[in-house]
Amino acid sequence: MDILNEYLVLLWDQFQYDWSVLSTPWILYTVFPALFYLVFFTIKWWVLLVPITLPVTILSGYFNTNRVDDRKDKFKKEFTQLLKG
Repeated sequence: MDILNEYLVLLWDQFQYDWSVLSTPWILYTVFPALFYLVFFTIKWWVLLVPITLPVTILSGYFNTNRVDDRKDKFKKEFTQLLKG
């Protein structure tokens, strides 16, 4: 439980830091630094949340490829039936 608690403290500290950076006026008034920090923020939080995001990413890719394969099989089956009939 200590590890989980320290991990949550790290996430909270990083969130507070990001909030303070995005609250500074010079970032909000200029578009490019805000966009660059938003890209950095997204990558940073994907890495920080890797215990959650990695399994979700893998599973979503698995389900998407299975759906495509199922659609291909269904299309192939229907197409062959059309050609026969």
